[in-house]
Amino acid sequence: MDFRVYVIIEAPILDKKYELFVPSDRRIHDLISILIKTIPELKENYYKEKKPNIYNKTTGKLYDLNLIIKNTDIKMGTRLILL
Repeated sequence: MDFRVYVIIEAPILDKKYELFVPSDRRIHDLISILIKTIPELKENYYKEKKPNIYNKTTGKLYDLNLIIKNTDIKMGTRLILL
């Protein structure tokens, strides 16, 4: 069964916020790859040469890129920062 989690991802470099449902059985690095491929500004700007990371906006926690989303504290409505 495919469960999805609603998250809000902020990209301060672009001064933009994205709201989306992400599959909970994916790894954090898959989430980053999907964002970079689907949002043109991410491909063309800062992230073209840098490897971005995902942080929890509330706690400041940096997520390990190999963690599966359902095994983290990312739940419905979690606010994340892409840096």
